[in-house]
Amino acid sequence: MRHAAPKRRWAALLTVLVALGLTGLVAVPAGAAPSSEDLPVAVSLAAMTPQVLTPGEDLNVTVSLRNNGDEEITSPRASVRIYRYRMSNRDQLDQWATRTDTGPYGDVAATQSLDAPIPPGGSATVTITVPARSIGLSRTSDAWGPRGLTVDVGDGSSRVGIERSFLLWNSDDDLTPTQVGVLTPVTGPAVTPTVDDDQTEEQEPQPTPTSSSAPTASADPETSSADAPEQQPSGDPTAHGDSAEVGLDALTASGGRLSRLLQATAGHPSVSWAVDPALLRQVADGSRADRAWAEALTAAGADREVLRLPWADPDLAALAHSGRSSSTDLLSQALSSSAAASDELLTDAPTLLWGSNPVLDESTAELAAAHGDGAALVTGTASMPARSDTDTPSAPTNVQTDGGQVTALVPDATLSELLTDPNAVQAGSSPAIAAQRMLAETAVIARGDDSGGSYVLITTPRDWSPQSSAADAQLTALESAPWVRTTSVADMLAAQDAGRVTSSDRADPPSTERDPAELTPAWVNALATQWESAEDFASVVADPAGLLRGLDTDVLAPLSVAWRADPDGRAGAVEAAIAQATARQSGLSVLLNEQFTVISSSSQITVNVRNELDQDATVRVELRPQKGCLETTRSPLVSVSANSETPVPLTLRATANCDVDVDVSLIAENGRELSMPQTISLRLAPTIESVGTIVVGALLFAGLLFGIWRTVRRGQTNRRGARVLAEGSAQDTKDD
Repeated sequence: MRHAAPKRRWAALLTVLVALGLTGLVAVPAGAAPSSEDLPVAVSLAAMTPQVLTPGEDLNVTVSLRNNGDEEITSPRASVRIYRYRMSNRDQLDQWATRTDTGPYGDVAATQSLDAPIPPGGSATVTITVPARSIGLSRTSDAWGPRGLTVDVGDGSSRVGIERSFLLWNSDDDLTPTQVGVLTPVTGPAVTPTVDDDQTEEQEPQPTPTSSSAPTASADPETSSADAPEQQPSGDPTAHGDSAEVGLDALTASGGRLSRLLQATAGHPSVSWAVDPALLRQVADGSRADRAWAEALTAAGADREVLRLPWADPDLAALAHSGRSSSTDLLSQALSSSAAASDELLTDAPTLLWGSNPVLDESTAELAAAHGDGAALVTGTASMPARSDTDTPSAPTNVQTDGGQVTALVPDATLSELLTDPNAVQAGSSPAIAAQRMLAETAVIARGDDSGGSYVLITTPRDWSPQSSAADAQLTALESAPWVRTTSVADMLAAQDAGRVTSSDRADPPSTERDPAELTPAWVNALATQWESAEDFASVVADPAGLLRGLDTDVLAPLSVAWRADPDGRAGAVEAAIAQATARQSGLSVLLNEQFTVISSSSQITVNVRNELDQDATVRVELRPQKGCLETTRSPLVSVSANSETPVPLTLRATANCDVDVDVSLIAENGRELSMPQTISLRLAPTIESVGTIVVGALLFAGLLFGIWRTVRRGQTNRRGARVLAEGSAQDTKDD
C-alpha cells in the first residue's frame, strides 16, 4: 500500500504526457517517417469484431491490402497496435484519425504474417486476432470508452502501410445511454407548375427572372424587394439539390438518389423520415418504377417515425428575407396544402419545418415562430454552435423571437457529416472505419452525459445519395451501442417540453444570414401578390376553392429548395406560376358598344356582363367618366350565371353637351377590380325641350325682377299724385 500512491502518480503523469502528444502539444521529430500517402500499401479496415469489446473477448481485425507501389512486398506482415489511453474529448478523436504515419501508434498487441508476397498491383486480405489477454485494458467500470487502434503493415524492417481506427472498450455493465436520433429528409426533384400553352400565350409577357441571388448584406429588405437585383453567381448548385436534368424516374431507379436513400434506411426503423407530400404526389402520378418505389417507401414507413414537411419543401430563408408580411403567408399556405395530403404514409404525421441555409438566422426563426403552426424547426449544421469547444449541446433548444418562440433542433455537425460523407470526416473511410468512428464519437458524448439528459440529432442533407454499405454499418453500430438509446424527434420535443433535456449553452443566431442561392425577394413578393390577387378574384363565386383548385401548389412550386440547383429552371417556374395565377383571374368581362349618344339629361344605358366561369358570379358595374359633364352611379350587385351573359342597366345624368370617355369596370363586392377597365365614348346632347324649359323659366324670373326694379326706379308722377290728392280732398268735404 505504501507504493501504490507513487505508482498511481507515475501512471497519471504518463497518461498526461501521452495525451499531450496525442493533441499535438508534444512535437513529433520532423522527417521521422513518411506520410501514409507515400507508403506503397493501401490498408483498408474490412471488419472489426466485436465492434464493442468487453473484458474476456478476443478482437478480430480484418484488413484488405493493395500494393500500389512498383516493388513486390516480399515478406508482408500486419500488426494490430492498441493505444491504451482513453480519449476523453472529440478533438482527440480527430487528432488520432487525421494522423497518418506519425506517432503515437500504440503498442503491438498481435501480428499476423501473410502466406505469400504481394506483387505490384496485387491485393490480399488478412485477419489478425488479438487474444483477450493481450488487450491490456482496465476492467474497472470507469475505464470504458474509445482507444486508438492502428493496423501496421510491414515488409521486413520497413513500414509499408498503416491504417487508423478506434477500439471501443466497454467495462461497465450499467451505462447511462445518451439519446441519439437520426433524421433524413425525403424530398424529390423540384416541382414544376402547371403550364397551359393557351393561357400563357394570352398573358402579357413577364420579365425573365434570370437572377437567383439575394440582395447584398447591406440591402434593406423593405426596399430591396421592389426590383429584382442584378444577376450574381449562385454558388455550387450541387450543394442544394438534384440537377435539373435528373428527373424523377432517374432518382427512383436502381442507383438513383431516392432508391439509395430507401435502400440505406429502410432496414433501420430508428431513422426518422421527414417527407415532402409533393414528392408523394409526383411518384403517384409517375411511372411504374416510381409507384413501386412509393409502395416500398410506404411499407418501410409503417414501423418508424414519419414527419410531414410543408408542401414542396419551401425555401424558408427566401420567405423570411422577402421583407413583406404577405410573402411569409405563403408558408401558411404550404402548411395547409401539406395537411390536406391524405397519403397513407403521412397519416397522423406531425409537421416539421426544415431550414434551407446552413446557418439559422433570427429572420427565419421568427418566420417559423409566427407562421409555423407550432412546428419544430430543423436548422443547418452550422447553426448556433456551442459556446465551449468541449461541449456537445443537446439538439432541442428554444429560440425566442419577436414573432414568438420556436423549438429549434440543431444537428450535431460532425456526426451528421460522418453519416452523410464519411470520407469528409476521415479520409479513406471504409464502412468499418466509419462505424468505429461513429461509436467513438458517441462514446465520448455519452461519457460527458452522466444524467442521460443529452439529446443528439444526426441529419442528412436533402440531396443525400448514401453509399448503402457505409450508412448501414454506421446505423447498425448506433443501434447496438450500449451507450446509445435511439430516439425520435417526437421524444426529443416531449423531453424538451417536460424540461428533461440538458440545457444547451449555444451562441445566438445572427440577425440575417443570406445565401446567394435563395430566390430573390422580388420574385417571392411577386408570387405572393399574384396569390393574394387570385384569392380576391375568387371571392365573387360561391366556391372560391373550386376556382383556385391547384393554384396553391403551382404558386408554391418555385419556392422549393430543390430549385436552388437550377436557377434558370426556377426562373421558368416563376413565370409559369404567375401565368397560372393570372389565368385564374379571368373569365369575367363587359360587352360594350363603342359609342352611346345621350339625348336627355337623365337616361339609362345597358351593358352586358359575360361570365365564362363554371360558377355563378356576383359583380357590379362601375362607370368612371373622365369629364365632369356626366354623373354616374354604380350598379347594384348582379348575379351572372355561369357561362352566360346578363344585361345591367346604368343611370346617367348629363349636365352639359359634351363628348366624354368613360371607363367601365367590373368590381367585386369588396371593391376589387375584376378585369381591365374598358373605355366607351358618350356624346351628351340634352333635348331642346329640357333646355328651353330652363331658359323660359329663367327669362320669366328675370322679367319679374326687371318689372319690380323699373317700378321702383320710376317713382311717383305729378299727375298721378295730384289725382290722389284731389280724391282725398273731395272725400273730406263730403264728410263735413
